[in-house]
Amino acid sequence: MKEELRKLDEITAQVDYLAKTRIETLDDLLSAREALQGEMDELTNQRKQLQNKIRRASPAEKEQLRAEKQAVTVQITACRKKLKLNVGVEERSIKIQDTMDMVYANEEQHRQMGQERTRGARNR
Repeated sequence: MKEELRKLDEITAQVDYLAKTRIETLDDLLSAREALQGEMDELTNQRKQLQNKIRRASPAEKEQLRAEKQAVTVQITACRKKLKLNVGVEERSIKIQDTMDMVYANEEQHRQMGQERTRGARNR
């Protein structure tokens, strides 16, 4: 039961992400991921620079730089969460597409078998 609730929460978060970012196609999803990854790289570099400044700063400046670093860390956390949702949407979409392809193939196979049986009965 807990697993189903966790999956439901995950799907709900993914749907909310899609709605908020207005993603409708796989191309939209991939371009959003590229933008998120770029933002993440930029924030990571910014945080690294702040850490280097903290090492060289005076004690008075360190507090301000640490606060800035913490703010960047919060942004990185939000960005990681969005990236995780983005990847989850793509993985779920692929699974759904594979399942739908399998269902269509099975339906087509059953339809062809039914037609062959009908033809066989007519020829007798």
